[in-house]
Amino acid sequence: MFLLIFLLASYNSIASSSSILVDFTSHAIQPTPQAYIIEYSPPVGYPPSGSAVEGTTFHSLINGTISATEYTVSVSAILMDGTRQNVGELAVFSSPDAPTLDSIETTEHEATISYFPPQGQNITYHIEYYPEEHKEYSNAIDTKASLVRLRGLDSGTTFRLRIRSVYQGVFSQELIDSTFVTQGTANYDYSSSAELYSVRTLPPNFNLGLQTTTEMTSYEYSKEVEEEPSITTPLVSVITTTSSPEPSFFTSTKLEQTTTNPITTETIPPSTTTSTEATTTIRITTTTTSFKPKAAPVEVNSGDLGEDHPTENSNALVDLSEMFQEYGHPSEVYLSNENEMLRLDWEAPENANCEAFFVNYTILTLSRPRSFSLATSDEHANIKMFPEHTLDIRVFCMLAGALSKTWWAHRIAHLSKPKALENARVAEVNTDEFYVASIKLMWDWPVYHDFERYKIVISYGIGRADSKEMEVTNKEEFVLLDKLEPSNQYSISVRNASTELSLTSKATQLEQVTAPIISSTVYPGQISSNSININFGDSDPEQGRFDYYLLTFSGNNKNISKKVEMEHELVKGSGYNLHSSFSRKSFTFTKLIPGKTYQFSVYTVYKGVKSRPVSADITTYPLKVNQLFPVVGKDYVVLYWDIENFADSDCRFRLSYNADNIPTVSVELKGASRHRFSGLKAEVYYTFTITVIMGIGQAAAESESEMIRRELVVGFDNDLSVFSLLNGSPDNFAIIVSDDTSLNDDNYELKSWFEVKDEDVWGAYRASPSTWNPFDSERVRRAAFTVGTDDCVKRNLDEPYCNGILRAGTDYRVKIRMYTDTKVAMETDWGRIEGAKDSDDEEEDEEDEEDDRRFPCHMYLNGCRRKAANNRLSLIPFFISILITFFLF
Repeated sequence: MFLLIFLLASYNSIASSSSILVDFTSHAIQPTPQAYIIEYSPPVGYPPSGSAVEGTTFHSLINGTISATEYTVSVSAILMDGTRQNVGELAVFSSPDAPTLDSIETTEHEATISYFPPQGQNITYHIEYYPEEHKEYSNAIDTKASLVRLRGLDSGTTFRLRIRSVYQGVFSQELIDSTFVTQGTANYDYSSSAELYSVRTLPPNFNLGLQTTTEMTSYEYSKEVEEEPSITTPLVSVITTTSSPEPSFFTSTKLEQTTTNPITTETIPPSTTTSTEATTTIRITTTTTSFKPKAAPVEVNSGDLGEDHPTENSNALVDLSEMFQEYGHPSEVYLSNENEMLRLDWEAPENANCEAFFVNYTILTLSRPRSFSLATSDEHANIKMFPEHTLDIRVFCMLAGALSKTWWAHRIAHLSKPKALENARVAEVNTDEFYVASIKLMWDWPVYHDFERYKIVISYGIGRADSKEMEVTNKEEFVLLDKLEPSNQYSISVRNASTELSLTSKATQLEQVTAPIISSTVYPGQISSNSININFGDSDPEQGRFDYYLLTFSGNNKNISKKVEMEHELVKGSGYNLHSSFSRKSFTFTKLIPGKTYQFSVYTVYKGVKSRPVSADITTYPLKVNQLFPVVGKDYVVLYWDIENFADSDCRFRLSYNADNIPTVSVELKGASRHRFSGLKAEVYYTFTITVIMGIGQAAAESESEMIRRELVVGFDNDLSVFSLLNGSPDNFAIIVSDDTSLNDDNYELKSWFEVKDEDVWGAYRASPSTWNPFDSERVRRAAFTVGTDDCVKRNLDEPYCNGILRAGTDYRVKIRMYTDTKVAMETDWGRIEGAKDSDDEEEDEEDEEDDRRFPCHMYLNGCRRKAANNRLSLIPFFISILITFFLF
C-alpha cells in the first residue's frame, strides 16, 4: 500500500502541472443538446476521456495532462431524443512543465543562470528580469538555451528573475521566481531614471570554464554545498489563484544573442471569458541569494522543494525488493545521447496495454538524493544529462490515467566517466617473413568489467589523419594490431568507453615503433670441435628501413651481443675470437666446448626495436671416444669405450662393423659405454667403428669415427745405393702414403693429410713430420714409422703435416723420400702392401708373390697371404690404428 501511495503521489505531482483548455464555442449546435461528450487522446487527464458537460457549456479545462504534448479532442453531442451527433475535432497543445533552477552565479556586472529543461521537444524559455521593486526596468528574452548569461548589470543590486517554459505558444502554468545579487557596491538610483540592460544567451555546448573568470571550470549538475553564514537561500512557496494562466505583459529591450535564433518578446492574450469561470493554481518558487562582495561565485541550490515542486518529490525511494514483489521482474531501460540530453528508451509488451508511461528518476549520488518525475505517451523520454552522477530510473505503465502493475522497467545509470585502464603496455612487436608488422597490446583488466555496458576502444595510426579504430568487447589476454607497416612509429590510444553514451575514460597514450624487416639467412661455415664459423647475408634496405645488424651468441652460460654496422668492421668477442669478412659477413667463434650446441641469431634494428630473429642452432663436433677396447670371442665381440662430455650434452653413439662380402651393420645407443655384437663368422676380418653424436635435430653433430684400427708399420734401412750422399747430407725423410700413385706423387712439396682426408681418392700425401730424420746419428742404420697414429684434431701452424688415420678397406702404397740439405730429393719405388694380387692361378700367384714382395710380412696391411686356414688361428698383431681388423677363431 505504501508503494502505491508513493507512486500516486509522484504521478499527481507531475500530472497537476499541465492542462489543456478545450473551447468548442464555434462548434456549438442548435437547438441546445442535453450534453456534450468530450473524448481526447492520449487519454491522460482529469476529468477522464469520455466525460460529459452540460449542453450550455462550450469549453472544458482538463488537468493532469502530459506536458508539452499535442492532444486530439473529439466533441460529440447527446441530442434531446437521445441520439448522438459528432460536433467536431480539435488539436490542442498541453502546457509544458516549468524548468528547474540549477544555479545562479554572479560577478559585478554579470549573472550566469543554469536551469534544467522540462520534458518535451521544441521547448523555449521566456526570461524576465528587473531590479527588485522596479518592474518598470523589466527586460524579457525568449531562448532555447538552458544556460544564459546576463550582462551589463549594475553592481551590488538585487534582481528579480522569472523563467517560464513555452511550447507551441502555450506558457507553463508554473515558473521559476528567484532573486540574485550582483557583487560589488550599489552605485545607481533607479528612482531617478531608467536604463537598458543587455543579455547574451549561450549555446547548449557553452563551456563555462572558458568564458568566465569564476572558479567553476566546467558546467555540470552541481552537488549540494553547505552555505556560509553570509549566504542565505530561503525557499518560499507562493500559491496564486487566478482566473486563467495569464502572465504579465513585458516591454521590448536591447538584447545581445550568440545563438542564431531571433529573440522575440511575446505577450499572451487573456483567455476567453465564459459563463463558467475556470480556476488554475500556479505554484511559484522564490529563491533569494546574497553574496559577499568580490567573493567567488557560489552555486545556488534550487532546494529540496518536495511536493510543492511540479517535477520533484521528496518521498523515500522504494526498495527494489519490494518493487520486485509488487511489480515483478522489470524490463530494461536503454540510454543514449540526444542533443546533449539523456534519452531513455524502453519497450513495453503489447499485452501491457499502456496508454502512457510514468518516469521517475532519482539522483542517488547527491548528499540528499533527489527524485524527479515526468509522463509521456511515447516509449522514450529525454531528461537532463547529470555528469558524474548515478541515477535510479523507473518507468511505469499508465492505463486510463492511473498506474498499472502490468509492466515496469528499471535501470541504474552510471553517468560518470569509466575507469581508465591500468598498466596499458606494448607486450611485443613483430614483423613476419611476409613483411607485415604487428603490435601486441596488454593491460590490467578491472576486477569487474561489464562488457554489455562498456567496451575498450583502441585508436592507432601513423598519423592522426590515418587513424584506425578497433573495439574489444570480450575479455582477452592481449590484443593484436596487425597489418601494420614495418619501421614506422604508431600512435596508440586506449580508452574505456560506454557502449551507449559518449562517456569515455581518460585515454592512455602509447608511442611504438614497429619492428623492421629482415631478409638475411644464417648458415654455418667450417665447424670443428672448438670453433664455429657463422655467416649471414645482407637484408635489402630498399624493402624496409633499419639502422644496423645485431648478432647474438648464446652458450657457455653467457650471451654475447655485437652490433654490426651495415658497412662491416673487424669485431672481437668477449672471451672469443671473432673475425668479420667485409664481403660475406663471416664470423668465427673459437674457444668453444666440444659437443655443445650454440645458438646464433641475427636481427635488424631500427630506432632500438629489433626485428624477428633469424637463428641457427649449431653444435661443435664432439670429441671421439677416449678409449675403445675390444674383447674377441669365438663368434662375438664386446666393445668398451670412454667419452668426455664437457657440456653435458645429449650424447649418442653409432656403432658399426663390416667385412668383405658382409654388409655394414649399425646400431645407435644412448647412455651406454659397452656393446656386444654376436653372431659373427669365424676366419673373417671385421672392422669396427664408433662415432659420437651430440645435439638434437638439425643441430646434431658427429665426431670423427674412432676405429679399432690396423697400423701400417714401415721399416727401412739407410741404403746409400738409394739415398746417395753425393747429392748432399740427409735433412729429413718423408713417408709418402697413397691410395692412387698417379696423383701428387711427383710434387716436390707434398700435400698433407688435412688436404686429402675429405677427398674420395686421396692420392699421395706426406705422413711424417717435416723435420723427421731417424738417421741423425751414424750409429742408426735402420728406422721404422707407423702410419695413421695421430688424431689430428687441429692443425698446427708450426707443423703442416700430420700422421692422420687411414680409411678402412683401402689398399695403400708407401715410398720413402729423402730431402738433402742441398734441396735435392731422392725416393724409393712404390711398394704394394695389400698382401695379395688378383689372379686366377693360385700357384702362379704364389710364385709371383715371392717375386713381387718388397717388404717383410709385417709390412702388409693384411699380413702375408696364408697357405691354409689352420695356419691363421691367431690375431694379426700389427693392427692398432684407425680400423680394427682381426681374425676370429
